[in-house]
Amino acid sequence: MNAMPRCQNCGFKWSWKEVLMLSVKGKKECSNCHKRQYISDKSNFWTTFLISTAFLLPMNFVHAYYEISWLWFFLAILIYITLVSLLMPFFYKLSNTHKRFGKTIE
Repeated sequence: MNAMPRCQNCGFKWSWKEVLMLSVKGKKECSNCHKRQYISDKSNFWTTFLISTAFLLPMNFVHAYYEISWLWFFLAILIYITLVSLLMPFFYKLSNTHKRFGKTIE
């Protein structure tokens, strides 16, 4: 597990709470240099990958094969998404630019 991400402008190390707020809002100013920072494209990709592919596909298989109830299925999904959301700030990298589908958005 990596340390918390650093600002791409000044190198200031962000706190877990700041990175969590960044992941909720999509952008946040560095508390040190006040430059706007975004989650990098690569970090966004891996977050989406972990939440969707790495959990939902195997759980659909388990639900169908072992016939677990929908209640347990959704409870497991909620627990997993909560854990991933709480741990992902440790894996984020910050970026000065916001890109969507390879194009820079400002």
